[in-house]
Amino acid sequence: MAKWFFPSTFLLFLGNWIGQIALNWYAYQLNENPMDLALINFFRLAPIFILSLWAGSIADRYRRSTLIKITVTSSMVITGTLTACVLLMNDIPMLYLYIYACLRGCMSAIETPVRQAVLPDISERLTVSKAVSYHSFLLNVCRSIGPAVAGFIIAAYDVPIAFVVQTICYALALVSSIPLKLAVVKPVKNKQFSLAVAMQYFKLHLQGRRIFMTSLLIMAMGYSYTTMLPILTDEVYPNSASVFGTAMTVSAIGGILATLTIPYVLQKFSTDNCYYLSSILFGIALLLLYPLGEIGLFLMIFFVGLFGQFARTTNRIYFQNDVEQESRGKILSVIMMDRGMIPLGAMLLSYFTELIGITTTFLVMGGATTVIAILGFLTNFKMNGGKTVHDTHA
Repeated sequence: MAKWFFPSTFLLFLGNWIGQIALNWYAYQLNENPMDLALINFFRLAPIFILSLWAGSIADRYRRSTLIKITVTSSMVITGTLTACVLLMNDIPMLYLYIYACLRGCMSAIETPVRQAVLPDISERLTVSKAVSYHSFLLNVCRSIGPAVAGFIIAAYDVPIAFVVQTICYALALVSSIPLKLAVVKPVKNKQFSLAVAMQYFKLHLQGRRIFMTSLLIMAMGYSYTTMLPILTDEVYPNSASVFGTAMTVSAIGGILATLTIPYVLQKFSTDNCYYLSSILFGIALLLLYPLGEIGLFLMIFFVGLFGQFARTTNRIYFQNDVEQESRGKILSVIMMDRGMIPLGAMLLSYFTELIGITTTFLVMGGATTVIAILGFLTNFKMNGGKTVHDTHA
């Protein structure tokens, strides 16, 4: 099933990135208001808080291949509707973009825990760390080429065509996912809600609890950079979409390198230590993103992508290895709620941007991320303990 799952994932992620860049660029050009970007990303990611718990339950209860097909189909229909509105109306009300972002967020909230729950069982020849790394590799390849493709389309044909290409990617992803026929998950004896199951897990797994709490804070302060970066590049390099597109591509290249090296690094070091150390380096790279000039920007954004992806992937690998198969969907749905902190952080940081400026805001983001990661690492080093399903997470 891997031969169908990964191509479908690639096409879906490619469409996501083309659409995300096009949507952010289109929204910012309408009013040139940073808060519009923050609100769009809030509506895109906030449904994670509302639907992820329910999504985790259905991921453990129903055929996951069917759920994947339903979410891809829904994304195609929703994006096709937005594309028609943009083509017919040209400049559409911002409310339409908020509604679209919210609906896509709902699909993502359901789809992500389902795809994550599938990874350990997608192939008998792949270990968990390799399956998660391949999945992250595809995401970062799409992060690399997606912004470039979106930028080329927007420059050559304007934003509506970018939305058309996004819709086509979703249609091809649906075609690729049709052959998927994963086994029905064994009925779950534990009928508790996802949050209750996760709370029981965290009571027994102190190390996992610390990683999750650290991740919530770092997602809010550090990973909001994808929302704030267009504002930084527009202020420092006015009317230069190429700088933003290049920066996103360089960041994705760093992420690709991370996913290629993670399986080998985890043969030497524990997953939790890799998570904390890469988070520290991620924060330092954010801290140095602005002060070093244009070349420094591209160099540091590479390290942001490298260490940011290293941290996110090792986080997912830790919990994929540490969670029992029967409750994997429920617990992972709670773990992946950390993504919902990104729009909350973006809104807070957008407010700070109006008060202290975008360059100072990035210094705050990098400094806070570094401090949070260091405190998490020191706490983990001092109080390392808690039960785990596996002795190692390599």
